[in-house]
Amino acid sequence: MNNTAIHKQELLDNGFSVVENIYSIDEVENILTAINNADTSKDTFRKSSDLFAIRQFFKELPNTFDLIFNNKLKLVIKEILGDNFFVVKSIYFDKPETSNWYVSYHQDLTISVDNHPQKF
Repeated sequence: MNNTAIHKQELLDNGFSVVENIYSIDEVENILTAINNADTSKDTFRKSSDLFAIRQFFKELPNTFDLIFNNKLKLVIKEILGDNFFVVKSIYFDKPETSNWYVSYHQDLTISVDNHPQKF
């Protein structure tokens, strides 16, 4: 079974699959720089000693979209899911492993979509 087939099956069985080597060290640094330079004073940002979260991540940091959806990630998405997919929700979490809290809004079973704002 090839990697694409394995990832498809893992996605069906587990709801996720881990795909390695999507980002270079420089790409990760660029994404982190964009996050670290964000204006965190808005209501969509939560920042405390045990949490940093950004709701509506792509709306708040649109310059990260192309950094995150690089050619490697787009290829993996296309190979595993096909062409007809788009982002419906984006949340960023940076939670230290010593912090233990329940995150209800990332455990949605359904998401309503009115329109298709940004396709790959």
